[in-house]
Amino acid sequence: MPIRTAIIDDHEAIRYGMQAAFDRADDPRVELVGAASTVDEFLHLRSDAEVVLLDLRLADDSDPQANVETLEGRGYQVVVYSIADNTRLLRRALAGGAHGVCRKAEPIAATIEAIVAVADGQQVISQEILAAIEGDSEYVAAALGAREREVLSLYAAGLEIPEVARTLFITENSVKEYLKRIRAKYTHVARPATSKLELFRRAIEDGIVPPVEPLR
Repeated sequence: MPIRTAIIDDHEAIRYGMQAAFDRADDPRVELVGAASTVDEFLHLRSDAEVVLLDLRLADDSDPQANVETLEGRGYQVVVYSIADNTRLLRRALAGGAHGVCRKAEPIAATIEAIVAVADGQQVISQEILAAIEGDSEYVAAALGAREREVLSLYAAGLEIPEVARTLFITENSVKEYLKRIRAKYTHVARPATSKLELFRRAIEDGIVPPVEPLR
């Protein structure tokens, strides 16, 4: 069975062009089954797609992170399909749980390979894109200490405070104090993290935990 794929892009030429490109590629592993200009429009289609190619910038000015979370919440696997020139938007999409990133400039064969890999449960983010994210000069890290990163890694991965304390052989009060400091540092660099989910996203953005599906 081919991997049912849809594309969400606000440019009509891209939507029609991708259909033509998929038809010309004639790869039996992937089938384009739908297209929409916004996430809301796509959801109204009630598509049976498995993988969604999602543009970072849509005409409705929707947030990439919210778009990815919405699609992931409906059971779709998301591959960002973009010119990928805005690292902050890429960070947000990855924080939302995107499974991969493909550049529009890549050959359609590379995009198809990414779709196949994501459908197989793999993460598809090139070293070039990771390097661009890490080299973002406008991005301000929270400058967490080694122990703070350990606490955040465990807490963001789903452990509760008592479990973090037992794992690191420290008291629960110490864990709470570390989390308080971590939140303060993120707030100081204008990246607030008041909830556990927000801490998870910050941990992804800072490379403390890998970009996987966010905690529910």
